[in-house]
Amino acid sequence: MPSILATALLAAALTAAPTLAPAAASAAPGVPAGYRMVDLGTLGGDSSYATAMNDDGDVVGRAQGADGTYRGFLWRHGRMIDLDAFDPTDVNDHGEVVGIRDDGSGAYVWYRGVLRPLGDASALPVSINNRGQVVGRTDAGPVLWTNGRARPLPLSEVSDVNERGQVTGGVFVPGGFHAAVWQRGRVTDLGAGPFDRSNTYALNDRGWVIGWQFSAEQFERGILWRHGRALDVGTLGGSSTQLRAINNRGEILASSQAADGTARPALWRRGALNDLSLAGVSTDGEVVDLDDHGRIAASIRPVWGVSRAVVYYPR
Repeated sequence: MPSILATALLAAALTAAPTLAPAAASAAPGVPAGYRMVDLGTLGGDSSYATAMNDDGDVVGRAQGADGTYRGFLWRHGRMIDLDAFDPTDVNDHGEVVGIRDDGSGAYVWYRGVLRPLGDASALPVSINNRGQVVGRTDAGPVLWTNGRARPLPLSEVSDVNERGQVTGGVFVPGGFHAAVWQRGRVTDLGAGPFDRSNTYALNDRGWVIGWQFSAEQFERGILWRHGRALDVGTLGGSSTQLRAINNRGEILASSQAADGTARPALWRRGALNDLSLAGVSTDGEVVDLDDHGRIAASIRPVWGVSRAVVYYPR
């Protein structure tokens, strides 16, 4: 007889790929009609969760071992690679994984079983691009590492780095905090809406930046900055939207409040925000990352107290 967990996971997989309702299918051209969900498994325990994905479909995160402790993993070509006592935050297309060691010894780049230290025990890496550049935080402030050398950044916070070496983050301003982009020694203030508060989440290789600012009612709204202009991506009928990732096709992964107050996974494409729960993406969990092929990394909760890292493949 299958276990309760196995039965729940099977049910989650079956419900993850229904036929899209006609109303949602016509919401925006190119939005997938459904998704096939793949459970990435664990390292011998019950739970796992995803933190990032690259454009090859590789996923990093943490997973429980048979002893119940969590260890880092790289899921690649259908196999979960054990990264041991490592907490990964990002992975590039070459399979280089950046993160911190559980023993507090600092930040490292993992590649094919070898750990290369970034050289600052206080470092908290955030993102790595395909050139191997790493952006992160240290006790002394935000830093960009290039070929092992650290360059302090004139930002108050950092969130991402793209293939052009552009870094997103934020800066303190008198009375507020603004989303900002750094490139080649220059900081561009992206501005803010009501209450003089905004910040960034990520950017793509075209220089499109996603982040947030408050609405007049003090709700968080997802913002896309492109060509010097700020665009509110809207909601699914509720008051707030939180953006998660943006790919090079300009698609944005989000979590948005619906009219009934529930949070739904969403995809913004060509001016329309679409409810992904209508395409089979679970509302019981969190969407995490999005690649250039439209694949979505997420963590779902198949049963109470259990988390599983998954990838949704567009049909």
